[in-house]
Amino acid sequence: MAFLLMLPFLFVNFVQKWYIPQGVSGFGNTIIQILDTDRDGNLEFIFTTYGSWPAYIYFYELHLPDIWEIDSVLLPGGDLLWDSGDFDGDGLYDLALQFHIENPSLADGIMVFESPDSFSYPTDEVWRDTVGQPAVTPISVYDIDQDGLPEIVKVGANGIDFVIYESIGDNFYDKIYEDTIQGINTPLSTLGFGDFDEDGKIEFVLGNLSDGAGGANYWLYESPADNIYEFIHLGSVPTKNIKDCFSVSDADGDSKLEFVVKGFTPLDARTHAFIFEATGDNTYEIIKSFNLAGGDYYGGYSEAGDVDGDSIPEIVLESASYVYIIKAAGNDSFYVWETLPGHASGSCVRIFDIDGNGLAEIIISGNNETRIYEYDPGGIEEGKNTAQAARISIAPNPFIQGLNIKFQNQTEKVVSVKVYDVSGRLVKNLYTGIVNGNHTLNWSGDDENGRAVAQGVYFIRIENLKTKEILVHKVLKIK
Repeated sequence: MAFLLMLPFLFVNFVQKWYIPQGVSGFGNTIIQILDTDRDGNLEFIFTTYGSWPAYIYFYELHLPDIWEIDSVLLPGGDLLWDSGDFDGDGLYDLALQFHIENPSLADGIMVFESPDSFSYPTDEVWRDTVGQPAVTPISVYDIDQDGLPEIVKVGANGIDFVIYESIGDNFYDKIYEDTIQGINTPLSTLGFGDFDEDGKIEFVLGNLSDGAGGANYWLYESPADNIYEFIHLGSVPTKNIKDCFSVSDADGDSKLEFVVKGFTPLDARTHAFIFEATGDNTYEIIKSFNLAGGDYYGGYSEAGDVDGDSIPEIVLESASYVYIIKAAGNDSFYVWETLPGHASGSCVRIFDIDGNGLAEIIISGNNETRIYEYDPGGIEEGKNTAQAARISIAPNPFIQGLNIKFQNQTEKVVSVKVYDVSGRLVKNLYTGIVNGNHTLNWSGDDENGRAVAQGVYFIRIENLKTKEILVHKVLKIK
């Protein structure tokens, strides 16, 4: 009877709500910014389409309910957008970019764009510093020392592993800290921020590519006072290529923040995620780890947020070809709840309630396109995805020996139907072809070699090969 505990989750799925034919490239370059920089009541998606020359910075604006418009395009010179906010406290929005990434012969570093007034996009360059290297090096912004002014942290800078800037006046910034971390490779990861050990001080975590001993290092720093930063912790995890570090606002309900360190190993194309919590002042432990199917890629970026409207954040983990939604089952207990399609070379994942309906959307951007999903508790069989213009029923669920997938649609569609396990591994390609009118597929619970699969959770992924709309449905095999 234990399987009955899983029934409330069986009819959960995420439907594709919007599609944008631009987005960040693969190779883990840049992070989409979501904010209303021109204060007209409409959110913008701001991102660099990097990977082909020239690179553009797009300003996409959403006019609810469903109209996305390109309101502005910048061509500043092959620059990568990483973060946004009001960095100098002047009431105008700023963007933090890495410049001249495309040409190693030019000076490389960091620059800030700002809105010229309260009703315009941040398109004017107002400051730069030529510190850095011509590799993709993330920039993160956070008020670490809690003085009311956010610091700008740039990793991988001219042999100095990271530098911190802070505003000293309108459009003026000063370098207030720098450090060279002991290790094999310079860090190239994003940063996770928070008071993880609950001592009233903000920590940040970052990681590197390799520790030279079969793993990779991560470091934690803390700010005990204004413009002061101290190294507090060094650890190693059994992975490579840490590009992604981020914080989680207490996903397991124990009143502690978590942080996640994510790496990948090229030889087996696996993604490794390590969820940490503090065990005391400046001490941390891994409370859960995942070894998931992903792909050999240059790294992408994940985020956490409440995607199902229960006020508890989920970890939405980017893993190249797959995006895994990880939920907590209790204190220090986590499992893969849903799987969405990613991009083989890496994606930027953002979690944001774009339309203000109480459900945060999952934004997956990569390969210069952006897909936006929203939680639909009704399930595929209720036919709520009107974009698919089809009714799809999957029954019986749970199943023992056979599962029927029935299509009822009025127009001809070309679809692919595939089965995946909870690690994101392809189990069976059920069908690729035309469905028209009433169409039924059957899965007998076997894999590509005809062997019966073990009992457990599986995902039916249905893709419209023309519109690229995707539905994912969870099913349970019980014997």
